[in-house]
Amino acid sequence: MGVIAADALPADPLEALRELARSEPELERLRRDKVLAARAAGATWEQVGNALGMSRQSAWEYFTARIRDELTDNVKANVDMSEVEAMQMAVEEVRAVRRRRRR
Repeated sequence: MGVIAADALPADPLEALRELARSEPELERLRRDKVLAARAAGATWEQVGNALGMSRQSAWEYFTARIRDELTDNVKANVDMSEVEAMQMAVEEVRAVRRRRRR
């Protein structure tokens, strides 16, 4: 199955490259959606990595980078929070995620 029909691309190679570049964000969104669906269905990072042709660690790092960046920004924005408060907040968030997964 091809996502992009090569014969549907413009004949001009430069215009075809522009079209491919415009398609990249949509392809990335679809890839992320499918990774999330696979993980929600119980797939391991090793299985996800194999499906994408990369290692388990590479898959995890790539698809969690945005979340890790958001967490880093959140930590920087809350410098007045103690480590105990931060740990309590993290525990509450983990519990909330687990509750949502059980539903």
